[in-house]
Amino acid sequence: MKKHSYLKVPIKMAERFKTSQDLWHNQAVYEAQKHRRLRYQHGRGPSNIFILDTSSSIGDEGVQRMKDAFTSIIDEYSKHPDIDENVAVIVCGRQTKFLRYFSNQYEDIKRCLDDVDFGGPSPLTAAFILSTGGLMDGASSICMMGNLHFHQRFILFSDGRPTDFTISSPDDSLVLETDEAKDHLLQMAVNLGRIHPIFCIPVGRNPDMTLLEFISGQSKGGKIIHSHEATQLGKCSYNLKAASVLLQTMKNDCNDREHIVTSLALLFPYTEYTERDQDDIIEMCSRKTLFCSNHDVKIEVNVEMEMFKETNPLMPTLGSRVRRGRDWQWGNQDNMGPGTVIGHYKEDGWLHVEWDTGSVSNYRYGSSQSELNKYDVKVCIEPRILGNEIIATGCLVTRGTDWEWDDQDGGAGNIGSVISVQGTGFVYVRWRHGFISQYRFGWHGKFDLQICDPFSKEAIEYFKDQVRNAALNYPNGDQASFNEGYALGLPSSRPAISEKAKSVDTSTKPILHVVKGKYFKNSEVVDKLPPEHQKGRPKISLSMNQWFWKDDKGKWNPYSIEMNDRINECYKRDPKSTVVVTIQDQCYRVVMSKSLHINLSTKDVSEVKLVNNGGSF
Repeated sequence: MKKHSYLKVPIKMAERFKTSQDLWHNQAVYEAQKHRRLRYQHGRGPSNIFILDTSSSIGDEGVQRMKDAFTSIIDEYSKHPDIDENVAVIVCGRQTKFLRYFSNQYEDIKRCLDDVDFGGPSPLTAAFILSTGGLMDGASSICMMGNLHFHQRFILFSDGRPTDFTISSPDDSLVLETDEAKDHLLQMAVNLGRIHPIFCIPVGRNPDMTLLEFISGQSKGGKIIHSHEATQLGKCSYNLKAASVLLQTMKNDCNDREHIVTSLALLFPYTEYTERDQDDIIEMCSRKTLFCSNHDVKIEVNVEMEMFKETNPLMPTLGSRVRRGRDWQWGNQDNMGPGTVIGHYKEDGWLHVEWDTGSVSNYRYGSSQSELNKYDVKVCIEPRILGNEIIATGCLVTRGTDWEWDDQDGGAGNIGSVISVQGTGFVYVRWRHGFISQYRFGWHGKFDLQICDPFSKEAIEYFKDQVRNAALNYPNGDQASFNEGYALGLPSSRPAISEKAKSVDTSTKPILHVVKGKYFKNSEVVDKLPPEHQKGRPKISLSMNQWFWKDDKGKWNPYSIEMNDRINECYKRDPKSTVVVTIQDQCYRVVMSKSLHINLSTKDVSEVKLVNNGGSF
């Protein structure tokens, strides 16, 4: 009996770990959606996720040292607005949560620790799982400097003494540092470190340097940074920018220190680099393989979530379009609309689906250990219809005007499906023959892809192939019967909606009935790009939301693209806000709530109006 009881202990621990892990994963998915909704406040430069250990083991001295070092890094970021660092902050202690979402609002970020309640346990594993909410599903983007690829960076302030993240207790003494907690943390750090650099800054009374050195050493380009070196870490991106310029001109001389220093002086004659800056730039040049080029970036799972991974040939392929299936039991998560398969979950019989609303969750498709023959979703023939996006998950694409990736797509004319949009300018695509990679869609005006006509013969055949493949493992093989007429512009064969379904709140997005010809055109793509990614654009925007101003002759005039984008950005943030624009060297304040703009010099007032969706006035 004693032996039997003993064997139950690790089983219970494993179950508790799995349950806690899933809870934090689900929270990370929610946080990713929050990051996406707050894209308007993102910086355009490299992304940094700070994980700040606020547990009781840090001690008062450690807290103060952490605050000073954290402030030094953020202050350094603010000195280089051209870099435009993107910062998110997670605290880990009595509360483990995102304290700040990605932004470049440095003064606000510096004050984020003012009201934090220090103390409690140190569930660092939970903090790292939560941090994936800043990576997945377009929550942030990879930054390019020259030919260098700069992945999101982690900066951990901690004493490296994690506690069991599966236990929650208000009493600090009941939650102690354990070997199991260290093992879980190290596994998480190794998984993240395959792609992302992790910089560890030791703080606290007695930091575990062995664990912190392992975490940083196992990551791609990370290292230990002592608190007095924090300012130098804040210059990392600034120095990387210089290294990227050097590498474009130096070719094979990137290990010659004297040549690097000489080239630095010639290329940046008015910039003073300290000896430490020079050391960092030389190290970056000599380790340029850490910053792989765009076509070398391989699709990676978002840590344990394994997003974008295709593991089961009997399940729908990534990019397949789906709707709720026969065993649906998840309320209105789909908003009564279609979605896209973006990954096969690690537990067999489950899929990752991104709905057209942007939400992401996991659904049953076939068998699993706990439930047999359950199908929450089924593959349908229904194209992705865009609103104001330039591209979105589920769009069909072919190679575009700037394609330079040989036959990764299987050959010219082949179709692929977008499975993820990674911020502004990059997307992941799954091609028909199964290859998955990342491509430019607007980055520095480059378009490796163009969006397909979803009603073309080739697109319809692509959809039907997805249905045929999925039907092999679906009851009765009836995948297409749910909505096949949708893409063909025919009356939908969808069953009548029950009274219960009619009562579901669909106010956020009505059910979309597709009509042939109503699809996104590639000619509209460039008009929706941010100004920094536009090349050769016309002077007048063709945006779906175009603002006009009335001159003294009563004529309505469109704002320029740059001014229209500026107004739209502020309008999206707060319709009651104001924004300053320039017209013919004159500055005007646009008061959107009153439909007016005011000349800041003459105080003359004129009307403005917003025209939506190409409407007329």
